[in-house]
Amino acid sequence: MYEERLIFKEIEGFPEHHASTITVLPDGNLLAAWYSCDYEGAINEAIFYSRFSIDRGVWSKPKVLVKTPNYPDGNPVLFTDKNGRVWLFYVTMYKKGWEYCKVKYTFSDDQGETWNEPRILIDELGYMTRNEPIYLSNGVLLLPLYDERDWSSLMYLTKNFEEWVFSDKIRCSTGCIQPSVVELSDNTLLAYMRRGRNGKYAWMSISRDFGKTWSQSEETKLKNPNSAIELIKLKNGNLLTVFNDSFNKRTPLVVSISLDEGKTWGHRKILESEKGEFSYPTAMQDKDGLIHILYTYKRLSIKHVTIDEEWVLG
Repeated sequence: MYEERLIFKEIEGFPEHHASTITVLPDGNLLAAWYSCDYEGAINEAIFYSRFSIDRGVWSKPKVLVKTPNYPDGNPVLFTDKNGRVWLFYVTMYKKGWEYCKVKYTFSDDQGETWNEPRILIDELGYMTRNEPIYLSNGVLLLPLYDERDWSSLMYLTKNFEEWVFSDKIRCSTGCIQPSVVELSDNTLLAYMRRGRNGKYAWMSISRDFGKTWSQSEETKLKNPNSAIELIKLKNGNLLTVFNDSFNKRTPLVVSISLDEGKTWGHRKILESEKGEFSYPTAMQDKDGLIHILYTYKRLSIKHVTIDEEWVLG
């Protein structure tokens, strides 16, 4: 199975769109968010959202979810917790540059219809969000973070959404940011990360203590052009990654499945191969097993691709 659609054709007054996120709502429909702006870091940068009806197969008209007056908001991350509350984690830039961001959050108890007043999660400038949180088998929630000041990765851990602790940092020779994390069958955590300016491949690290400490980083065999990579665990235990299969361009965009928990990635299909930017993928598997992938489409829109596992394996 393969279906594709743009979430919107345009948003008046906002020519550029980037960094999407997706979650499955308690009712089975999808919610997406991204930031739109004149250009990355512009004063008018705001977080928009849209709802996808599984039955009708259409996205609703985008609306503003978050806009901090006079400051850019970016890197939204949606998450639906075990109680059905929908969270949005994001950052607000207080000076020019991503290293001047604070991490914030808001939440909704009515499947994204209304949202609580935004609150600050991390007041210290420099930390950033990008990839979705995951529940670990020990009951802890892990929110992947990175530090824009030194291009390192780390995790934020909580059991109650009130008390949070940082993990140790993951450092790489080229810098490594925007970690995407899964828990393997032996409870080891596996993180894939975007590489810095001087590398060629995505980085990886593992944790054997539920995300508190992390191994010495290693390069994967997945090419990376200094751009975001997505890694999720499917319901059957297979892993899925979406990444730019290039050393220096944000095209092509490829989806791949591993049948051996990331040791090999022998099954892959190309999502985009034209010139232009197809980047910052995010993926989620719905209750019926379908896989929904969102990504930046030439900075002109956000594209939504629906596939099943057989399409990739075939």
